[in-house]
Amino acid sequence: LMPGLWAYLPTVEDIPNGITWVLNKDDLPVIEAYLMARLVFFRATSQRPIDLADPGWAQWYADGGAAYAQVFKSRISEQEIFDRGSGVVLQPMVLGEDRTDQTAIVFDCMLDGGVWRKPDGSLGEGSTPGVIPNGLGAQFTLVSGHWLATKVANQPDACL
Repeated sequence: LMPGLWAYLPTVEDIPNGITWVLNKDDLPVIEAYLMARLVFFRATSQRPIDLADPGWAQWYADGGAAYAQVFKSRISEQEIFDRGSGVVLQPMVLGEDRTDQTAIVFDCMLDGGVWRKPDGSLGEGSTPGVIPNGLGAQFTLVSGHWLATKVANQPDACL
């Protein structure tokens, strides 16, 4: 998707290795919207200061990125950026439960090799070097033929 940011999208089930969801035609638009929303996040957080004016916020997030603006307040005041360091691998899957023609939930057990960095290069609060599983959940709603993220939150169950 960009340097240090990749997506793993399985096309064949491999139940012994835990791959029970595969990319399919019906879920493809949701996965594309998820990947574009995450690309906005990583693109914006690699800027100093974090770029809350990136047009992708309005294009891929129902709130235009307002929720992230709140989350980023301390990172912005500390002039931190997100350094993808060892890389980040997104592993999204659309959950079958609660899936409708208008709504979808994406779980992602990211392999997260990034950290928050202060201007002097030191680690930002909560950053852990190395690659760690980081669970994320995202709700999407279809609005005028366009999938928008309506909520994104940490979701430890995504890595079970």
